[in-house]
Amino acid sequence: MEVKQLTLGAKLAEDVFTALGGILFAKGTPLYEREVQFLEAFMIKQVQVEDSGGDLTDQGEPTSTKVDAPEASDKFTQAKPVFQESFDKAVSTLKNLMTRVQGGNNIPVMEVREVVTPIITEFQQQPQVLLSLRRFAKMDSYAYEHAVAVGIISYMIAKWVKVPEKEWMQVALAGTLLDIGKTKIDRRILQKPGKLTPDEFEEMKKHTVYGYQIIKSSHGLSEGVALAALQHHEREDGSGYPLGLPGSKLHLYSKIVAVADVYHAMSSDRVHQKALSPYQVVEQLVQDSFGKLDPTIVRSFVEGITQFAVGTLVELSDGTIGKIVFTDRNHPTRPMVETGGKIVNLVEARHLSIVRVMEQ
Repeated sequence: MEVKQLTLGAKLAEDVFTALGGILFAKGTPLYEREVQFLEAFMIKQVQVEDSGGDLTDQGEPTSTKVDAPEASDKFTQAKPVFQESFDKAVSTLKNLMTRVQGGNNIPVMEVREVVTPIITEFQQQPQVLLSLRRFAKMDSYAYEHAVAVGIISYMIAKWVKVPEKEWMQVALAGTLLDIGKTKIDRRILQKPGKLTPDEFEEMKKHTVYGYQIIKSSHGLSEGVALAALQHHEREDGSGYPLGLPGSKLHLYSKIVAVADVYHAMSSDRVHQKALSPYQVVEQLVQDSFGKLDPTIVRSFVEGITQFAVGTLVELSDGTIGKIVFTDRNHPTRPMVETGGKIVNLVEARHLSIVRVMEQ
């Protein structure tokens, strides 16, 4: 039947797919006003229905579909206390371990692994947390939260860019130990509330070299982990530090942790900067992939992080609250959002953007 001529409540006789091959509605779904809106939004003109004119009185309310998944939010709400507890424990333990390194000890690699492993296991069961890491933050321990978060994100990126599985933990450790060299930087510089002087910034930049040296002298960490600490502020166009190397000279681990580092920093509240929404950050990452960050890794990360978004409540730039109902792989940062009974396609509504992922 033509979508425009559907009898409300008619059931689909076949699955309905989007132009990109994703399933929009499953066979047997009853079609009401809301479902028809989806069909029209995806420019689907005709569908196969079981019976357009039968008795619909016993069909009840519309069933949920694969496009609309509020359970993603519900599941997160239930998991939040558990994840918060694990995250806080990881941050606290890592802080104690880093204090020992600051005192001159080598990195206790096995103990760091014991911190990282359980939080990664939990995270993989609740991957939508990637869009909500900000809610676990406490400003006074940002450096350690950042280390744990970058370790988690780096692990996920390693999976998405098809790094061999045996290396995933090393990539996670590379992210966690990214700023280990800051244990050798004067605390007055690290904790300075205002802008650093040129000399102070030059000293701060040395944390990359210090980190490389600390990791190299610790057993159980690969060369890639050390190079990630050294190179994570290098950029594809050679504009980074400490050596101004171009992308062709950078280790894969350093490219991965650089993306994770920038994403978490920009989506977190810091002393000098308010957090941006994850969607604003990934759009910025896409822009930075032209010359600054590796475009292949950025693309994999953006596709990976946005695939968990269906069912997430968000605030749009005009102040309305809506729920993400579909993400197009070709435009992952501009999903379809249901708000006020309508579907807003952010690919077309360019004047709107997602400014906040709602805490639920």
